[in-house]
Amino acid sequence: MKKFLAFIICCVMAISAYSQVPKLKFHDGKFKILQLTDLHWVVSDSYKEKNDSTYNLIRKLIHTERPDVVIMTGDVVVSWNARKGWTRLLGLFEEEKMPFAVALGNHDEETDMTRDEIIEFIQPCPYNLTRDEVPELTGAGNCVLPVLSSDGKSEKWMLYLFDSRNIVTNRTFGYYDWIRHDQIDWYRGISDKVTKRYNKPLPSLAFFHIPFPEFETGRWTCAEFGNKLEGVCAPSVNSGLYSSFIEKKDVIGVFAGHDHNNDYMIDMDGNLAMAYGRKTGYPSAYEEKLPRGGRIINLFENEAAFETYVRDLQGTSLRYVFQQKNVGAMAPSFSGTFIQDFLADNWDDARWDKEMQMLKEAGMTNLIYAATMWTDPQGKTYSAYPSSLTKKKAQKRSFEKCLRSAQKNGVRVFVGLNFDDQWWKASADAEWLKAQMEKGNKIADEILALYKSSYPDALYGWYWTWEVANINELSKPENQTLLANALNINLDHLTKVSPEMPFMLSPYMNSKLEMGAEAYSKMWKSVFAQTHFRLGDIFCPQDCVGAGGLTLDNVGDWFAKMKQAVNSKPGLKYWGNVETFDQYSTSASLERVAKQLDIVNGYVGNLVCFSYCHYNSPFEVNADNHKAYCEYRKTGKLPKIEAPQAVSGVAVKKVAKGMQISWKPGNMDHVDGYSIYRNGELVRKLQVKAGKAPTSFTDKDGNMDSVYEVAAYNVLGKESAKVK
Repeated sequence: MKKFLAFIICCVMAISAYSQVPKLKFHDGKFKILQLTDLHWVVSDSYKEKNDSTYNLIRKLIHTERPDVVIMTGDVVVSWNARKGWTRLLGLFEEEKMPFAVALGNHDEETDMTRDEIIEFIQPCPYNLTRDEVPELTGAGNCVLPVLSSDGKSEKWMLYLFDSRNIVTNRTFGYYDWIRHDQIDWYRGISDKVTKRYNKPLPSLAFFHIPFPEFETGRWTCAEFGNKLEGVCAPSVNSGLYSSFIEKKDVIGVFAGHDHNNDYMIDMDGNLAMAYGRKTGYPSAYEEKLPRGGRIINLFENEAAFETYVRDLQGTSLRYVFQQKNVGAMAPSFSGTFIQDFLADNWDDARWDKEMQMLKEAGMTNLIYAATMWTDPQGKTYSAYPSSLTKKKAQKRSFEKCLRSAQKNGVRVFVGLNFDDQWWKASADAEWLKAQMEKGNKIADEILALYKSSYPDALYGWYWTWEVANINELSKPENQTLLANALNINLDHLTKVSPEMPFMLSPYMNSKLEMGAEAYSKMWKSVFAQTHFRLGDIFCPQDCVGAGGLTLDNVGDWFAKMKQAVNSKPGLKYWGNVETFDQYSTSASLERVAKQLDIVNGYVGNLVCFSYCHYNSPFEVNADNHKAYCEYRKTGKLPKIEAPQAVSGVAVKKVAKGMQISWKPGNMDHVDGYSIYRNGELVRKLQVKAGKAPTSFTDKDGNMDSVYEVAAYNVLGKESAKVK
């Protein structure tokens, strides 16, 4: 009878405690996770000092970081009399009023408690979030933890905990166990329900103890950064969990423990990231080389992105922001665009807001503003903000309007510093280049002083405006060093004044120049080896299809070679800059841009374009460009748009500057512009802008024997019949 009453009391306590479990939610858009791993707590008087050190470290990490939840990824208490160890740790979380969850490790059951008994034992703790979501699943403690919005009305993120178990008895299949199919099916079922409920995948993280095989094989394609001081002790069997994450497109971060001398991270080209936690416990299982600590993961409430870093008693390290690419899109898509300052010279706040809202509608949150100071070919210098480096009459105010609107609309701005047209001249020597870099540092200081406190979220990163191409001069080692030194002048200064702001550069690639893709890749490897790029800085080559430097046939080869160079600089992000114009400075057809996106997307971790504001904005060109792109992004298919009506009244006459071709536009439905052909070859495209249709073109290279045709085209590039 007493045993029965005790059982009833325990059940009531457990139910009462579970009903009081705090819900995880964002606070003013912020949510922080502290990952602890491999405490290796040993209940023994001889381990008291080490256990106390572990206990004090955890408390220090909680007090310093103030996380919203602590997640322990296994090997917590690893000795006999395990209840005593768990009791002390549970007391710490209760004292700190800190929600926590546990994904069990291989050594947790090598005690006097089974896996099921451990999960049952921690249930009554009022701050425990761990539970057996489906008791029939393989293992113990498999569960999902929703993270609610700041207002508590909807789910924003999902946190999955998997039991990766211990070892297998049949050594035909290796040593460590694998996450089983029933666990994977459980995850897939929840993922499908959540995706259906919100009509999109919710960004999610996964936590377990033993890393899956991709922690090793992922390194073969994407360079890891952080410490890799031992081999990856993963299962020999790959049960398909990683491929399920890729397929479902919701889990974008995977965090494991188990290997005590590893804390590295791999960014799998923007698809997902894999990272080890930092070993937390002071008891050593073997020779251990890393200071004890934990991993911090900061989630973004309204983005599929997170920031993570390692914290130990010496401070923080390995800070990195992961952003999922192609978020919410059914096809490869842009996360941002370049904008040139001259386009926005006369924009007021209302126009800026319209442009920002247009970018958000197209799924973009990054804007690269180039440049904030420039010197024209005549040597006159202008600035886009009130600078001490320019005369008052040469100062414009477009940059602050940009920041003000970006802050309001949730857009991040990469700030282009200075540019001087003398860059293109042979007279641009080393001393001149050094002076330009130092000038850029002064501009960065001014911009931070003027705007960082007012627009902290909008003022996000830096853009290096100096355009590098695969010219033959850069095959010389001394010129590679000169380029690296120039970059370092900016990098070293920006690291001091704004270490949290990433640095981007966007070089050019031209297959018609002397240096080919292989040599250009080796050149960048040499430059990267000499430069002081930080984790999360961005190498973003132009795909050059619009300007004609590359073609759809060879652009993939060039991006593949550039990826080899990027992989030589661990932690350097690899983005692609897709050109949305053609050689006639008109908007490229969406059919061509879709092919560019598909090719470049296969090599990079994010995509931006040059330039949506110039060539796709409904405030600059035919609104069908923006409308068609948004539909393509949403459906993954090119929209069906009829070919436009043919022109009429085509006439040709000799004028002083060549041959003038004129025509009468037909019905303007679906007309994006006109193609002019001479003797069957395209010689010019003219675009409809601001609702005005061009009606003539003068061909300076034509003559009286030339035969001309004119066709109207739509935003897909589909043409009407040609009219002679």
